[in-house]
Amino acid sequence: MKLIIGLVLAAAGLTMSCSVTGEPIEFSKACAIENDGKNFEVKGVIAQQGRSVFCSNTGGRMECGFDLLESTASSNKLRIDIEQGSGSNTVSKLESGYEKEDIKIRDNSGAEVALEKDIVKLTGKISVAPAAPGGQGVCFMQVRKIER
Repeated sequence: MKLIIGLVLAAAGLTMSCSVTGEPIEFSKACAIENDGKNFEVKGVIAQQGRSVFCSNTGGRMECGFDLLESTASSNKLRIDIEQGSGSNTVSKLESGYEKEDIKIRDNSGAEVALEKDIVKLTGKISVAPAAPGGQGVCFMQVRKIER
């Protein structure tokens, strides 16, 4: 019985991750305030810039933050949060003292994505908070699907 329940839950999870849809949007328009809370598809290259990857569980799932670059040579970026896990559309848990080569991100087929090389299409919810006077706004995507 436990096996049947487990299989049903696994099938439901696969169905939910495969059914994620979003409206295609140009990279430069993704962070417009009117896009807050909406699902979109954005193309780019996943990068880990800086010394470390920050992972946290603030929204009900453990997520790790990366940048989506418009292209490999671009400085235009969108902050993205990818779920930590071992299945498709996830990033493997990073152990203490990890190196950049240890980062394993998987697309919707489970294949590994090459950081700063592979062009991907990400689908997820955009969150936008406008800048306060004299401050800087915030924009990020909670990734639900990674495609090539």
